[in-house]
Amino acid sequence: MDEGRIVAWHKREGDVVAAGDVLFEVETDKATMEVESPTAGTLRRILLDADAAAPVATVVALITDTADEPLPAGALEAAAPKPSLRADPQPRPAGGPPGARGPSEPQPLTSVQDGDRVDGDRVRSSPAARKRAQELGVDISNVIGTGPGGRVTLEDVETATARTSPIAPAKEETRQPLSRMRRAIGQAMTRSMREQPQFSVSRDVDMSAANEKRKQAGASYTDAIVAACAKALVDHPRLRSRIEGDALVTVTSVHVGFAVALDDGLLVPVIRNADRKGLKELAIERERLEEHTRVGKLAEQELTGAVFTISNLGTLGVDQFTAIVNPPEAAILAVGRVSDRVIALNGAASVRPVVTLTLTVDHRVADGATAARFLSDVANRLERGAL
Repeated sequence: MDEGRIVAWHKREGDVVAAGDVLFEVETDKATMEVESPTAGTLRRILLDADAAAPVATVVALITDTADEPLPAGALEAAAPKPSLRADPQPRPAGGPPGARGPSEPQPLTSVQDGDRVDGDRVRSSPAARKRAQELGVDISNVIGTGPGGRVTLEDVETATARTSPIAPAKEETRQPLSRMRRAIGQAMTRSMREQPQFSVSRDVDMSAANEKRKQAGASYTDAIVAACAKALVDHPRLRSRIEGDALVTVTSVHVGFAVALDDGLLVPVIRNADRKGLKELAIERERLEEHTRVGKLAEQELTGAVFTISNLGTLGVDQFTAIVNPPEAAILAVGRVSDRVIALNGAASVRPVVTLTLTVDHRVADGATAARFLSDVANRLERGAL
């Protein structure tokens, strides 16, 4: 992501915060995430109001150890936040950050018939309304807002579209802008194919033992495969590495991502320290992350830091496929459906639940033999039920 938009603040200036408290929600290209406080102290200044956007790495707030600690000289000027897209509900006291308005200062907000604007070019509107207007090709500045203070809502955009859409003969094709999520996915996958030379290896795995284990734990096949991969990654550091410039960076912690399909794309929530969790614990964590993904409430640490990704299309009836590596990771495992197949077992034909696993690897990080040994380790753990 290059830019984020503050959706809402959960704390106010002057509030005491603890490390891990949710400070605010930020809208990125693919999701709305909760951002936690990295430290304990007092929230002294909010430098970027709700509904305002800023580039990545912009300072959005100042936290001090105590409520009366002097603020560092120049810190407020260094932040240089963009103007808010909404008027402050109350004037800020004098002496606040640059751009703050005192009781006697005019607000840079002009009221126009088609909505409230800031700096003459931005309309007060919800993130959902802006996204929908972009998808429908609607100029949001021409939409009348019915929300608080003239704010344009999602319903206003839908109503305006229905009111202005002309009756036209049916067309053989439609055209609409790509959503932010689809653009982000396209950029990431293009980068992956352009910068990461990739190869794949596949293997069929007898899931009989894994099936028994997962049933005992109340887990899914996905949970069993996450468990096998996480434990195998401990012994295969190359597969939890990435390329940075001319260096190979190996991550100690085993954070495993798993792809979750959404209406207009997918997200990859992350199970942190997956190698340290039992099968039942993995199942609970995976269900919790899936729920957060579908309602758009992933925290920052739930969407970042993965060293390896698992993509399971078996639930959609796919037998086998090849996934694209999710940069900057070095590998991704594609999982097909578990189905009954006739295999040779001890010299005789036997019907067993079998799955095809396909491992795709960044060839700059690992070679075929390394990938084969890792996939063999994963398969052996599943076939022995060593989860």
